[in-house]
Amino acid sequence: MTVIVPDAARLPVIVVTGFLGSGKTTLLRHLLHVPEFADTAVIINEFGETGLDHVLVETSEDSILLLENGCLCCGLRSDLVSTLLDLLSRRERGEVPAFRRVVVETSGLADPVPLLQTFITDPLRLSIFEPGGVVTCLDAVTGSVSIDRHRNARRQVALADTIVITKGDLASSGDAMDQARHRNGRARIVEAQMGKADPLDVLGQPVAQNLDDMPCGDGHGSIVSVTRKNIRPLTWPEVECAVGSLVARHGDRLLRLKGLLDVKGEAGPVAIDGVQHLFHRPRVLEAWPRSVTSPVLVAIAEGATRQELESWLRQACSSPA
Repeated sequence: MTVIVPDAARLPVIVVTGFLGSGKTTLLRHLLHVPEFADTAVIINEFGETGLDHVLVETSEDSILLLENGCLCCGLRSDLVSTLLDLLSRRERGEVPAFRRVVVETSGLADPVPLLQTFITDPLRLSIFEPGGVVTCLDAVTGSVSIDRHRNARRQVALADTIVITKGDLASSGDAMDQARHRNGRARIVEAQMGKADPLDVLGQPVAQNLDDMPCGDGHGSIVSVTRKNIRPLTWPEVECAVGSLVARHGDRLLRLKGLLDVKGEAGPVAIDGVQHLFHRPRVLEAWPRSVTSPVLVAIAEGATRQELESWLRQACSSPA
């Protein structure tokens, strides 16, 4: 099934992730019972032979689909595409309630990078859907230990647009909050009390004002993030050259690149969004957001120092056409 739609009609797909026991299902159970979440379809992925999370959510299963026997980060990417298209077909046939967004709850072991790549590798069949942001749950009890011990826990936090601090009623949220700010200074940070949080804070589109140059990572070979501003206006060939050089030289270590560029001849900013070697088609926006009035790029890399990442961006933005 292939559906081509304009950007304005696309359905955002929000990824809710977080390491094992971080409170994803509890948060989702709360969100499903508030009016602002009523027009949301949910896909739940579990790791194991028997799926239980869709039962624990305790809500109507009409708009909940379950992926079992694996992670979205490994063998089920094709299943995710099929599930999204099946969900859309069922909506058109009136078999599920109408929805305006989709939430994918990943398993606690999931690496969000390949999942984000799904929307780039199958753009025609998934043209009606668009990435709506990554929400990562980080619990106050064991979150810091998980980050220290598990690579995917670090990646889940580093790639988040929103970080939800959970289980603050069981332990002080100070360490988890410090970890969140240290690992991802751009993300919106929300505290969930007893699993409850404002859905507009959790599920809102990623906010542009979070593209500030705040330190992330320790700069010694872990996951680091750098924001580059003061980028001169570029031509389309220069944009292609800049992105191409980053991907060709550093794609394996470049977890994410996103931002807004000033491209000569375009009335509005050009949105850039890519994961490792794969990039979405650049989108020309109608106008600059109120909170971002000049070009900016955010890069997140693994296995590089902050100085190396700054150098990559500096070289790319100064590449000749």
